[in-house]
Amino acid sequence: MQESLLMVFIMLLTTLIGLPVGFALSVASVFLIVMAGIPLELFVTKFLHSLNSDAFLAVPFFILVGQFMNTGGMTQKIFDFAEDIVGPIRGGLAQVNILGSMIFAGVSGAAVADAAGLGQIEINAMTKRGYSPEVSAAVTAASATVGPIIPPSIILVIIGIAGEYSIGALLIGGLIPGILMGILMMVLTYFLAKGGNYPISRRPPLRKIFNDLKSAIYALGAPIVIVGGILGGFFTATESGIVAATYSFLVGVFVLKELNRKLIIDSLLETVKMTGLILFLLATANVFGWLLTYYQMPLIVTNFFTSISANKYLILLMVMIMYLFLGCIMEAAAIVVMTVPVLSPALMSIGVDPIHLGVLIGINMSIGTITPPLGTVMFVVCAIAKISVTQYLKGIWPYMVLLIMFIFFMVFVPQIITFIPYSMGLG
Repeated sequence: MQESLLMVFIMLLTTLIGLPVGFALSVASVFLIVMAGIPLELFVTKFLHSLNSDAFLAVPFFILVGQFMNTGGMTQKIFDFAEDIVGPIRGGLAQVNILGSMIFAGVSGAAVADAAGLGQIEINAMTKRGYSPEVSAAVTAASATVGPIIPPSIILVIIGIAGEYSIGALLIGGLIPGILMGILMMVLTYFLAKGGNYPISRRPPLRKIFNDLKSAIYALGAPIVIVGGILGGFFTATESGIVAATYSFLVGVFVLKELNRKLIIDSLLETVKMTGLILFLLATANVFGWLLTYYQMPLIVTNFFTSISANKYLILLMVMIMYLFLGCIMEAAAIVVMTVPVLSPALMSIGVDPIHLGVLIGINMSIGTITPPLGTVMFVVCAIAKISVTQYLKGIWPYMVLLIMFIFFMVFVPQIITFIPYSMGLG
């Protein structure tokens, strides 16, 4: 146990002094390998072996789908269509913001991509229509949390790899919770709009709705390809990423004709950069996790939980609270790759369903992107809206309370997550 705690201490110490998480994991792992007298070549062997998986291909292709759609002119078309549908409802552009994010979630797979891409359009439009910058930023940040939950989802792919879960089951398991998150935020916005006197949009003519739908239909095609392909058994989660990337490329180049050579190259370079960072982190975390298992850390964690309570839901609730705290101070992928390999065996041994657990962690990590002090989405929307974190907090807190209540509710109702994946034979 002392060795495991020493590893964690070294990793945290090196992270606090500014070393990137992937390098911090490497330093801690190498230190323990040398101390234990294990051949150092094992680090390289485990590092390379951990990347030898077809599942990793899903990561770059899902990133590429978001890049092509974001640069291919889809964001404005999604926003225009969303405004036609819900703009006249109480809450106006705040409702449009949420529905637009739900649609874009089926394209981007990441909260930051949603906030940076669609968020720019949403915040500018809302402030021009009379919404305060803090309300505009808060609604944009809150709605971006559905990005990593509605498939495709990069964080759910990482969770699936780290915990050795079915990636297809995780992606489909996130579908209903992601839609519920969006609906609940729209309901909350409806009531907030009463007190805030939010302006609403005029109902557009049917011709405009039809034309905007025709323009946005190509963006709607990407999630249909991914979800429909997995549910229909036509291809795996990894293959769905390849098909969706090909689809978004063809639409951007030949249909919308907004993807030129420069944008394609920029998208590929950004995808390579993001993929390299994620895969390096996953590989170093795999070595770190193997060493923790070698020193029986999962068994220690299991014994700790069972000594507290025999109720798996109570234990799962405590784990979610822990993840909420970690999400405030660390980056999502780093949290996942460090904790899931250790916690997963312990929780599964007391009867927690792996798909239920994986999606809950994904929702939790999504909430972490909008919470201070290190929320990535928080910083993006504050920069776009040109407001301070203090101003942002005044607008975001009702949505944060809602999302935390939602995740606690989901702990006790696993069927919302697991019903579709298991009924389709994906578990």
